[in-house]
Amino acid sequence: MLGLYITLLVLLVIILGFVLYLGYMSWCTKLFREIFLRKEPIPKVDRSPLRIDQSDVFGRGRNWFYTTRAEYINVRITSFDNTKLSGYFRPSADRSTRFAVILMHAYDEDPTQTAAYAKLMMRQFQCHVLITHMRAHKMSGGKYCTYGLYESVDLMRWIEFVKRQVGPDARIFIVGRGLGATTALLAAQQRDFSPNVAGIICDCPYDSLEHLLTLKGRERYPFNPSMLIKTIDKIAIDKFKAGVFRCDALAGAQFIKVPVLIFAAGEDTETPISQARALYDDIRTPKRLVTVDYAKHLMCYDKAPAAFEKEVRLFVEKCVVRLVSIGKM
Repeated sequence: MLGLYITLLVLLVIILGFVLYLGYMSWCTKLFREIFLRKEPIPKVDRSPLRIDQSDVFGRGRNWFYTTRAEYINVRITSFDNTKLSGYFRPSADRSTRFAVILMHAYDEDPTQTAAYAKLMMRQFQCHVLITHMRAHKMSGGKYCTYGLYESVDLMRWIEFVKRQVGPDARIFIVGRGLGATTALLAAQQRDFSPNVAGIICDCPYDSLEHLLTLKGRERYPFNPSMLIKTIDKIAIDKFKAGVFRCDALAGAQFIKVPVLIFAAGEDTETPISQARALYDDIRTPKRLVTVDYAKHLMCYDKAPAAFEKEVRLFVEKCVVRLVSIGKM
């Protein structure tokens, strides 16, 4: 009889363990979808918004974009995995200029949030402008946002697109915010990164997806989320062949060969200053880190517009001087 009780107890423990495992995996799968899955389906029509909040510089930038919408051409390219990517391309009034700007928005953000930067860059010099729709956002295809892994390869395709439009001697500046900023840094670490890129401007980048998820997990749960992240990493590898730990801009920052300007917000709880500082410390090219006190995540430009514009102007000037000094202008 005792043996029977022991057998039943063992079976009960096994069943309970199996149920707990299924529950844990179901929880992790739900978290995976929450983190990576596209938030909204691709709109059938790329409509202008009925109302735009113009209380900050980015809202005013969006309004400027839509008032000049006729000057932008809807463009599409196909990325390495056959994902269709969309963007808005605005040729410069001076068709002979070889300067161009590629703008990349933040996570779960409308691409036109970057229009304020486009307006700023156009005041610096005559340039062609490309506003990209990141994969799994707005009019671009893609089921998953990969936080810079696939997006960095997409960026390489966009650079080739700009070169086809502007010419093989195009001089390109990349401006990214949040996800877009980290994407640019990940792309710049690749051996085949285009020498046409003159400089990268990063607004509130994160150094790695692991750190980003760890910070979010500690805010949500009263325990260390490392085990959850490891399980989510395995699910991501199974779903799209790229996991959490591969998305690490810090690991290869020393391989970046173009000048980088980083803006960090003093009150950023999404991507703390420590992450921007770590990236800055490891970058070996001409670089500058600008901290905007009292600014929240992605609000550096809005909080200190004059200082922001001055830093961008000086950065662009130094990049142009550098191009001249190395015989690329």
